[in-house]
Amino acid sequence: MTDYSHSKLTCFEDCKLKYKFKYVDKEDIELPEAISLFLGKRVHEVFEKLYRDLLKEKLDTVDELIDFYNDLWDKTWHKDVKMDPGFKQEHYKKQGERFIRDYYKTYHPFNQGRIIGVETEYKLELKPDYWYHVRIDLLLEKSKGHYEIHDYKTYSKMPVQSKLEEDRQLALYSIWVRENFKDAKKVKLVWHLVVFDKELTTERTVSELKELKKEILGVISQVEKEKKFEPTVSGLCNWCEYQQICPAWKHKYKTMELPANKYLKEDGVKLVNKYAEVYAQKKKVEQELDKELEDLKEALIKYSKDHEVNTIFGSDKKVSVKEYESVSVPSKGTPERTELEELLHKLKKWQEVSGLDTNALKKAVDDWPSDIRRKVEKYFEIEKNHRISLGKNDGE
Repeated sequence: MTDYSHSKLTCFEDCKLKYKFKYVDKEDIELPEAISLFLGKRVHEVFEKLYRDLLKEKLDTVDELIDFYNDLWDKTWHKDVKMDPGFKQEHYKKQGERFIRDYYKTYHPFNQGRIIGVETEYKLELKPDYWYHVRIDLLLEKSKGHYEIHDYKTYSKMPVQSKLEEDRQLALYSIWVRENFKDAKKVKLVWHLVVFDKELTTERTVSELKELKKEILGVISQVEKEKKFEPTVSGLCNWCEYQQICPAWKHKYKTMELPANKYLKEDGVKLVNKYAEVYAQKKKVEQELDKELEDLKEALIKYSKDHEVNTIFGSDKKVSVKEYESVSVPSKGTPERTELEELLHKLKKWQEVSGLDTNALKKAVDDWPSDIRRKVEKYFEIEKNHRISLGKNDGE
């Protein structure tokens, strides 16, 4: 039997090497617990108590929940929780109290539906012997055949609705609900954004769920075919517990504790510093040569005009100087650009100019009737340019 979960597949998509470290090699490396994770766990545990007690027909008061929360916080707090600079433990603890009070006030007396499951541990069979973990914070039956999957989030940034429409986690859970509750006609997905005391909802059609299941099986297929497990360097690396053994970062950890006199003598550091120095020198020389070539180009154009020639010969090379016209049109977003686009549509010429590609435009306009050409050309700016070509002086 092969088990997968939202976090497992997301890990693979974010970084294949992290997936290997975590789920294949099972490297056990501890990372300081972030305060956001610690706070989120405590809030989840409070809501779990609230709804488990409701299943026993006991409605906790908000003060009972706050007392439970504070006791839980004090028992589980540890010195390795990583907080933002300038903030203290009490700040975050008070935040959690606010989340709980706001939620309680919004949903009291908690009669939004019949409780079916709290912090569930189910499995969805994707195909024979392939299972997906279904961990639902709260499952309600709103009315006959109408179910709701609730998820608590302590995001500090409000997600946009379009992101929720793409979310796979709760959508996959809704497949499990439909398969296990045959009367299910509707399954709503509900995100509780406790920081903002808001909820966002979405739903998936049966056909969308079929496509999602196919998509997830596709990701699983990639996982099982993967051989290389290359690292993906991104902003997520800042929170990765495997940096010290990752080839993209482990050299940094190898050298960061060295004193300055040893750090600068470390072979890798020396090589990078020398490479950067030579690269900078190369760029400087290139810039100087580019400037010299540009000056020579201007001098060749002037010579060509002054002597009325279009080919200038050297000892074993020659330079051809060709003058050509280019067309520029008003920039996007300007009133003139809007007028020109509207005119081309009106004249039914838009398709011919490939969305105002300048080369296509010049070629097309030359073939248009003079009256149409005059209307369009008033928006043009004609520029004279020169093309310099270096060739072999072969005597021809």
